[in-house]
Amino acid sequence: MQPKISVIIPFYKTPHILLRKAINCLLEQSFDDFEILVIDDGNKEDYSYLKNEYLIKDKRIRFISQENRGVSAARNTGIINAKGEYIVFHDADDFVENNYLYSLYKHTSKADLVICGIAAQWYPSVDSYLDIRQFLSTPSNYNYVQYTNFSVNKIFRKDIIIKNNILFDVDVKLGEDALFIAEYLKYCNVIRTISQRLYYYIPHSTSATNRYDSNYWEYEEKVISTQMDLFSTYPLNKAEQDFLQHWLYIKLRGAFFYYLWWEKDESKRDKILSQIISYKYFYQLSSCKDNSYLTKLDKTMIYLWHKLGIRGVKYSFYLKLIKNYLGR
Repeated sequence: MQPKISVIIPFYKTPHILLRKAINCLLEQSFDDFEILVIDDGNKEDYSYLKNEYLIKDKRIRFISQENRGVSAARNTGIINAKGEYIVFHDADDFVENNYLYSLYKHTSKADLVICGIAAQWYPSVDSYLDIRQFLSTPSNYNYVQYTNFSVNKIFRKDIIIKNNILFDVDVKLGEDALFIAEYLKYCNVIRTISQRLYYYIPHSTSATNRYDSNYWEYEEKVISTQMDLFSTYPLNKAEQDFLQHWLYIKLRGAFFYYLWWEKDESKRDKILSQIISYKYFYQLSSCKDNSYLTKLDKTMIYLWHKLGIRGVKYSFYLKLIKNYLGR
């Protein structure tokens, strides 16, 4: 029989105890009409004893092996092999409450996308039932990571994914979730968000933002452009425009400071900083004097960027370090 939900769990070098916890929490769900697709992304370590154990324990579990091609390719493999009407993504080192699947699924009859809150971190979700036009017209409410950047706290309709050939971009190593969600939202009519924090996201020191990748801006540019375009689908009022401008400032500042912190080759660093300054949305920060979301320090930094270019970016970096050292 066709299961209602396919849960896709890619794993690569995941400690056995964490993978076991992820699977066990799903097997303890109050909702039981689901399958689990565990995608082995080319692990060299032997997980065979764990696979054999679970294959005997529960027929709802399927293990699929592939060459190591990254989490996006592994999720895509899961999508292609999924038998469920709905798809849920789950990271191998996280875990969920036992009503996670039930609480997401029960709203699917009236919504194309259901989103829950994330526990153990500051990623709350409000209770709302809204048209996609409302969702995209209020970035101050919904352009946060729990809504637009995490794929794991959501339930997706498989028919929307398959019909529109929505897959994860295998060439993007940071922000691939955001790009997938933005594409999926294009085909949604109704969004349901619930305040229950049902998914436990565990951050790691080895995450992409905690190590240097010279292609960081390449990835971020795609995400920023995609989300700026997404939240500009419908006209925004002044308050929402100000919020989106503030969001853009935070993203660009993060990119500037990432390279100033990590890239030690000055010529390479300046080349990338120049690319960010030349970015098509950079000019939208030039008029920000009456934006109440921006502090005096924020506006000073933006002024330095536009007035002095790369030199101003570097000044703003040291200004921020000094402010952090002295305290606000």
